[in-house]
Amino acid sequence: MATHSVMDKGIKVLLPGGTFTREQAQNVVAAYTNVTIEDDQGTHFRVVVRIEGQMAWRGWNFEPESGFYLNRYIESYGVPKQ
Repeated sequence: MATHSVMDKGIKVLLPGGTFTREQAQNVVAAYTNVTIEDDQGTHFRVVVRIEGQMAWRGWNFEPESGFYLNRYIESYGVPKQ
């Protein structure tokens, strides 16, 4: 399950700090308009955060601290779906 961080405007859906599952990534992607799953190769894939269409950060699901760094960008630049 994705982690949640309580913010002034509600709850932000975030990834766990290390590696993450497809289900966890899909929960995050479902919550933000500028976070996507790309380069999907079945067992591994990248989550990408974009700012005005340009890639700001990306991380593979199997990278040791991928969720930690993605969360920093999601917290700063994630655009919640309405």
